[in-house]
Amino acid sequence: MSKQDLMGEGASSICRKGVHVETGKDVAIKVYKAAKGGEDSRLQKFTRQIEVLKALQEPFVVPADEALWHPQLHVAKPAKLFMELIDYSQDARGNPCADASDGTMYVITELAQYSLKDYLSLRRDQRKNISLDAVKNISKAIITVVAGLHAKGFVHLDLKPENLMMFNGRLKLIDVDGCVRAGSDVSIQDSSISFSPCYCAPEWARFLTEESESKIVARPHLDVWSIGMTLCELAILDPILKPTYANFLRNGHSHREAGFLFMDWLGSIKKAPLPKNIGGHDPEFFRMVTENLLVCDFKIRKTLCQCMDDVYFQSDGSSHLGRPSQSSNSVQVGQSPHLPEEVVERKVRNRVEDLSSKAPVHKGTLWKLNTTGSIEDATHWLKRDMWVASNGSLCYFSIKESRRLVLIDAPRLVAAKIEACEQSAYEFSFRISATSDEHESDIDMVFAAESAEEFEKWTSRLTSAANMDGVMQTMRLGGEMAAELKTFRLTVKNRRMKVIDDEKDQFAPIFTAKLWKVKAEGDRTKEGDWFEREMWISKNGSLVYWSKKEDRDLVYYTSDDMAKAKCTLIPKEASFKPWAFQVHLPSNGDVEFAPGEFAAETEAMRESWREEFNKLQTAA
Repeated sequence: MSKQDLMGEGASSICRKGVHVETGKDVAIKVYKAAKGGEDSRLQKFTRQIEVLKALQEPFVVPADEALWHPQLHVAKPAKLFMELIDYSQDARGNPCADASDGTMYVITELAQYSLKDYLSLRRDQRKNISLDAVKNISKAIITVVAGLHAKGFVHLDLKPENLMMFNGRLKLIDVDGCVRAGSDVSIQDSSISFSPCYCAPEWARFLTEESESKIVARPHLDVWSIGMTLCELAILDPILKPTYANFLRNGHSHREAGFLFMDWLGSIKKAPLPKNIGGHDPEFFRMVTENLLVCDFKIRKTLCQCMDDVYFQSDGSSHLGRPSQSSNSVQVGQSPHLPEEVVERKVRNRVEDLSSKAPVHKGTLWKLNTTGSIEDATHWLKRDMWVASNGSLCYFSIKESRRLVLIDAPRLVAAKIEACEQSAYEFSFRISATSDEHESDIDMVFAAESAEEFEKWTSRLTSAANMDGVMQTMRLGGEMAAELKTFRLTVKNRRMKVIDDEKDQFAPIFTAKLWKVKAEGDRTKEGDWFEREMWISKNGSLVYWSKKEDRDLVYYTSDDMAKAKCTLIPKEASFKPWAFQVHLPSNGDVEFAPGEFAAETEAMRESWREEFNKLQTAA
């Protein structure tokens, strides 16, 4: 029961490390939490997990659907593909139930060393890409494992790197208590079903955001898309849709609302939005993923068994995560590869669900170092009331302005590094640093907590926000989500524009001109804090610009932002650029955003920009 033996915690269960008293082997003990009143899905998840784990250890039988079978599964050993069940709380007849002595439900399984998510995080932190051969080996292992699940007649519905774990060097599937039988109906009211927005398929997104269907049939193609998203992370070490989610997060009041906005977008895409560096990683890998897995039309999406015959896998790589193999065929038939014993720290899987609360994730008092101050001089620090907002932004209360402000908004906090500082005036200090857009200021801020405990809390919450853990955040179906989705359809969805490549015409300019902009946290009175951008107002009313860094058009303010924004002029004497103006966005709840500061090239052009802003507000 020690802190180091806590393996993870979710909304319905806690997993701890234990020891089998008869064999002396380490095991994982999953304990389901007690119900807190009302309808409870824990017993359903508990009994389902036992049923699925037992079924997965049975020998393979050829399914009726030939597309879900591959000859390699004939010789596959289930114990090499799926997590082994050791014991569980049960009644005298062996039926799963709460333990008679304490009324708690237990599941005991073999113990994993670390997750694929942990491994990807390590590589990302090390800035060390996975070799092409290793990507191929791991990809085949993942596909083989989930193909085996489908051959046994189950659909997982929440596949992602976090749910693929290493057991003594072999990759296996976990979290099967949300699995359902293929062909069964899934209702939006079923609170035993969980999913993760950035890994779910477009048809799942439509099921949630459109009113036409209250149920969806669980088919393997739902998992196939999730596997495609997971494999792409092997190539770039990050969720490929993280930047897209971050854009929605800026406008959302919480991860829940951002998730709804994201799924509304996902449900309408016609082509998988893969970043260019996926294709640059390995053309054959890119072809395999886009032709087989990430196919928006699920009717022509391949099964995983069909993917196993893709030419990409015909010649296996010669190394496992960078280490030479002992044979030419590194992935043995019918099992996942035995991966090398890398030193990967297993991270605690804290997956408490976002319940759409607008309350801060964490709040307290922090010391902040002045921008030009010395870290060793205590007089250069100011004490502030600060918090991490539910949408992932770092906020503070400004005594000078007597209002709540965003210091670092969620999209800018993404990928930031949070590191402890040395030789500081305050013992528990840490630095937040990140490289920003080509014209934005890099983030480099130093803070200090008041105790070791607070230091741990702040750095943990900020690291979670920087890693966009909300992207992998589990969302659960049920009555509460159904009600929130209904509200979303009536309000948020109707006022948001979908920003997708297939609808670039909507973002074509109707008014365009050069604009100067002040860098984030810059000083408009200083020449060096201004940079020039080509910006325009689009057909759909958004403010758009061309990003050299991204090599594409980006939306600076959405049409909803523009419809509510206020444009005010800045006096000549208050700015280095004479024809400057501010754009004020509406507050997000009770938190206000610093205004965007721009400057036109002439007084006449500034007046033209202001007229265009007024037109959008009048139209709204």
